[in-house]
Amino acid sequence: MFSTNERGQVGIGTLIVFIAMVLVAAIASGVLITTAGQLQSQASQTGEETTSQVSDVLRITDIIGTANASGGTTEIETIEAKIRLASGADSVEMNETSYTIATMGDTNAATVVSGNESTTGVSYNQSQGLADGETTLTDQSQVIIAKFDLTNISGVNTLAADDRVSISVEAPAGGRTVTEKQAPGQLEDGSSYVLR
Repeated sequence: MFSTNERGQVGIGTLIVFIAMVLVAAIASGVLITTAGQLQSQASQTGEETTSQVSDVLRITDIIGTANASGGTTEIETIEAKIRLASGADSVEMNETSYTIATMGDTNAATVVSGNESTTGVSYNQSQGLADGETTLTDQSQVIIAKFDLTNISGVNTLAADDRVSISVEAPAGGRTVTEKQAPGQLEDGSSYVLR
């Protein structure tokens, strides 16, 4: 005959092992669900930041330089860059941008400048679709002019005839545009030129 005592002990042992497996599975699934939630949140944030870096871009459409005679030479001392939002870009506050300006001539020089108007050498003029004093571009139809006084920005030179200038504008989200232009071969005092 079979011993019922032994069968009962085997059943309890099996039950304990089963309960232990259920508990381990529940803990493991809880860890997996928590980890998946964190990864989804991080992936979503990374996607939004990456999209901003790609889409929040400012376009420099034209650069105009104004020449002045000082010290016996005529050189471009101020540069005005016409800036607008690129397609699909979100609003950009110009005071939160930054610029990298490089002048290339007899001597090369470059510097990074904050786009904040309180920075020496940088100012903004509202050109199209903006009220006086407004510095936030909200749609593509708006145009703002960033003015750089090269004589007040340390680390760069004024532009002599045929010198080149490179201006890079970076939006707060990281979208960046680089434009390189060249001064004309002849400069006259007080004249303004579209740099090509």
